[in-house]
Amino acid sequence: MGLLMGLATTFSYAHGQIKHSKTITVSIRGNAAGCKTLIEKAGTQKKSSSLTWDAATQKATLVYNPHVTTKDAVLKQVALAGFDNESYNAPAETYRLLPVACRYKGDQETVPPQEHTGHTPVQQEHLSVTTSEIAAVSTLEPLYKAYFAINNALVQSDEKTAAQKAAQLSAAIKAVKMDALATNEHQVWMAVMGDLQKQAAALQSASGIEKQRAAFAPLSGTIYKLIKASSLPYKVYYNHCPMYKGGANWLSNEQGIKNPYYGSRMLTCGSTKETLQ
Repeated sequence: MGLLMGLATTFSYAHGQIKHSKTITVSIRGNAAGCKTLIEKAGTQKKSSSLTWDAATQKATLVYNPHVTTKDAVLKQVALAGFDNESYNAPAETYRLLPVACRYKGDQETVPPQEHTGHTPVQQEHLSVTTSEIAAVSTLEPLYKAYFAINNALVQSDEKTAAQKAAQLSAAIKAVKMDALATNEHQVWMAVMGDLQKQAAALQSASGIEKQRAAFAPLSGTIYKLIKASSLPYKVYYNHCPMYKGGANWLSNEQGIKNPYYGSRMLTCGSTKETLQ
C-alpha cells in the first residue's frame, strides 16, 4: 500500500511539473533496483520528461510534454546510458561500463578477464583494438557496399541494377546490430535510421531511372551523416553536382567524378567537397 501511494505521489508530482503532460508505458531492460536511479536519471529532464522504472516488470511510466520532447528522444538517452529498450539498443561499450549489478544480458555480455597467452600486455592490447575495429567495419560495410553499388548503377543509367541494390540496402539496414556500433556511430544511427529505412524503400520502389535519381539525393545526405561517424579503412569522396535540382551531393569510394544524376550526359559534372576516412 505504501509503495502504491508513493508511486501515485510521484506521478501526480510529474504531471504537475510538466505542462501538456502525456503518460505512456515503455519497456526498459535492467537488473535489480540498483539500475533504477541510472535509468530514471537518463529519462528525466526538468519540465520536459519524468521516468519511473519498475525492476520487477521491466516497465517504466513516462510522463512527458509532447510539445518539447518525444518518446523516442527520451528512449535514446536511456539507451545511451546503457539500457536496451523497446526502441533502441545500448552501445556495447557503454553497457560494459555499467556496474556489475546492473548488467542484464548475462555473463556473455561482460568483459572476461584476460587469460595468459604468452603475449606481452602490449600485444594483447593491440589484438583487442584490431578485433574491435574489424567488428565495427563489418557491421556497417554491407550497408555502404550496397550504397556504392547503387551509385555505380545510376552512373551507368542501369535502372534494374539500381533497384536490386536498393533492395540489398534495405536488407543491410535491417541487419545492422545497433548494440555492436561504436558510440559515435550509435548516436548517429539512432538519429538517421528512420529516414534511412524510408529513403531506401523509396528508391527501391521508384519507377524509372529519373525517379531513382531523385530518391538517391536525400539518401546520400543521410548516408553522409552516418559515414562521417564511422572509422573506415578506405577513403570516401563526398561530391557535389551544382546542376541537379539546384545542387545535389553523393558519396563514392572511387576518386574522380562520375555523376550519378546525369550519367553519360554529364559524367564529369561536379567536384569533390570533402574526403572522408
